Amino acid sequence: MSARQKAWLLPFAAPILALGVLAGREIPFSGWLLFACLSAGMAIALLRGRFRFAACLVFVLCAGFLSGSAAFHPALPEPGDAEVTGIVSDEFRPGAYGRQSAVLTHVTLDGKPAGAGAYWSFYPEELPADLVPGKQVSFRASVYHPSGPENPDGYNFREEMLRRGVTFCLYGAGSLKISEPDRFFFSGFTASVRHTLSVALTDRLGEEAGAYASALLLGIRTTLPSEDREAFSRLGIAHVLSVSGFHVGILVGLLALLFRFFGVPQRVRLLLYCVLLFFYSALCGLNQPVLRASLLVVLALEGKILNRPRSGLHLLSAAFCILVLFSPAQLTGVSFQMTFAAMLGLTLVTPWLSDLCPFSGKRVRRLWASFSVFLGAQLGVLFPVLYYYQSFPLLGLLMNLPAALIGSAVIVADWIVLLLLPVPFLSGLFGKLVAACTLPLLHGIRALSALPGITLWTPAPSLWTALGLAGLLFSLSFLFRIRPRVRLSAAAVFAAVVVLSLLPHTHSATEYIQFSAGNADAAVLWDQENVYVLDTGYADGTVSAFLKRRRLTPDAVILTHLHTDHAAGLQSLLAEGIPVSVVYLPEGAENAEIHEDMTAMLAQLREAGVEIRTLSRGDRIPLPSGSLSVLWPESGRVRPGQDANHSCLVTLLNLNGTTLLQASDLTGEYEMYSAVQADILKMAHHGSAGSTSPEFLQAVSPQAVLLSCERMQRHETVLERLEGIPLYSTAACGAVTVRFGDRAWTVEPFIVSGLEVTGHGTP
Repeated sequence: MSARQKAWLLPFAAPILALGVLAGREIPFSGWLLFACLSAGMAIALLRGRFRFAACLVFVLCAGFLSGSAAFHPALPEPGDAEVTGIVSDEFRPGAYGRQSAVLTHVTLDGKPAGAGAYWSFYPEELPADLVPGKQVSFRASVYHPSGPENPDGYNFREEMLRRGVTFCLYGAGSLKISEPDRFFFSGFTASVRHTLSVALTDRLGEEAGAYASALLLGIRTTLPSEDREAFSRLGIAHVLSVSGFHVGILVGLLALLFRFFGVPQRVRLLLYCVLLFFYSALCGLNQPVLRASLLVVLALEGKILNRPRSGLHLLSAAFCILVLFSPAQLTGVSFQMTFAAMLGLTLVTPWLSDLCPFSGKRVRRLWASFSVFLGAQLGVLFPVLYYYQSFPLLGLLMNLPAALIGSAVIVADWIVLLLLPVPFLSGLFGKLVAACTLPLLHGIRALSALPGITLWTPAPSLWTALGLAGLLFSLSFLFRIRPRVRLSAAAVFAAVVVLSLLPHTHSATEYIQFSAGNADAAVLWDQENVYVLDTGYADGTVSAFLKRRRLTPDAVILTHLHTDHAAGLQSLLAEGIPVSVVYLPEGAENAEIHEDMTAMLAQLREAGVEIRTLSRGDRIPLPSGSLSVLWPESGRVRPGQDANHSCLVTLLNLNGTTLLQASDLTGEYEMYSAVQADILKMAHHGSAGSTSPEFLQAVSPQAVLLSCERMQRHETVLERLEGIPLYSTAACGAVTVRFGDRAWTVEPFIVSGLEVTGHGTP
């Protein structure tokens, strides 16, 4: 290969490697790929010039495919009950309804090594005081495999676990025993040290400031209030809370001052940087952002100290390839993509922006250079921010520079408290001073984040958005030597493409989406430009994620009754800032037997000015493609204090000549009052035996049945009762979408392809 080809091998190899990993993500290991990889390796040795260059890229593609296939398709233990032992290697994370979860390493199942980490969750009455990171635990639990997304834009729990080094999950804590490890485990040791330091920081700084110090120094964010994390996000400074390149850069700066003070030789410095950054990464639980930042810093310092200058693009490409080969599952993670997108913006755009400074003053030029750094990073991360969060913090550019300066001061102060921990008097005294400065800053951030209009809600970006942003980055890049006027004109054109691609698009179809929500109900009717939410499931963000990604505002939220498995998700809509103007309830819903959380939620809705209306038999809501008619409950016949299932809302959707009967949780005692013929039946009460009797099925005579349930066992039981009627359960299919044409309909499962069924509406 020529010198030019060698110089550009790494920048070309990085995206090729990513393509190989993504291909391996979809396709399990195959022997012919190993053969292709070996053949490409032989070709590299035999070929010359551009053919060797091409062979290198083929080899990288095959290597990426093999590593991606191994990472995304690991060997898994058999599901079922097992006796488990393991080391708690993470802080416990509180979840909904008192659930606790943590990561275990060095796991054995029935005495046999499992070979990977495990995600452990259970519902304790009270978390044992001695159950802390670093302890060894033994218990009986159910082994299960983490699942992928089951809804459009759903959370990929399986891949998130793979990124944390977890391949399987454990539920339960039967006969739990806690003890000291029977031998030394590095992961348990570092987790124990991290927990001890976090407790000490909280003791010196107080609960609130100590929680932030633990987050800023050790990466422990489990004790940070979700409202505060949202506040930082709304201001565009959420990266301050996540230990990453910013925090590693501060640590390296402090180490550089220390080495300079003691006159440490350059080559010794490089060794010390490597050792100290490794132990810091381990102290942060081998947090991937810390590992990425540490590797980038070490590569840059190695070139500088050993006088081997490298361009930023080559350093970035080298770090990318090393990290992807080391942990291919990171490639699909938000954090990984944000890190390298920011670094790409810094590498491509910041140098050109820095040269634009029209002033000659040294201080002004430094300020401009700092601004260029943040602007370059913001341009780099714009696509992943829009893709994953559908919002743009309008104050982000203004807030990042002061946030970096103030955040640096707080982090340095927290480091001083940490280093003074062996001297309780000094660390306590200085800790009080640091807390006194930190708490007003937090109050200021909360106040700023509460200002209206500081975030722009956008739909998820499209391919045009990606192309526009890529063109914008490269038009401003130092890679191309073009006239300033041409550069700015090209940048303006690409910026216009980005803006136009984010404008709302017209929706002309009629769709009903039954989400996979476990043993809960959540659905959306998207009829042309009108959007109706029909139950919201639990407060897990399933419905809000769908609406937010498409920038949809519901015309109304219809709650069939006020049980938490149907209505609690409304809280997620409110938390995400999705406007809710009208909520429909069945008549007498508030007088039924309901959870106190639902009563509180209704009070919150009324306080926010949301209109609450009631529906009963005979009411009708007109829709663009038809109507929604209420079949139950009957007005004046709802008894107060009874089970809400008895008086839940049953509706008949008539859309383009096709009918869908939504039976909610109606019990068999009352279901015949709403038994009308329909093309599609949404089965009642998750397919329980106490509803959907043979008489009811005969009266409805559906051509297809939808079922919201969690377990395949329920799917199989219901299938036997249907006697040949096609069944689409969320347990088997994930989300189920029904598309309504002119007196024709199609049912499409989200997960299982090839099971679509079509039919015709009732004449």
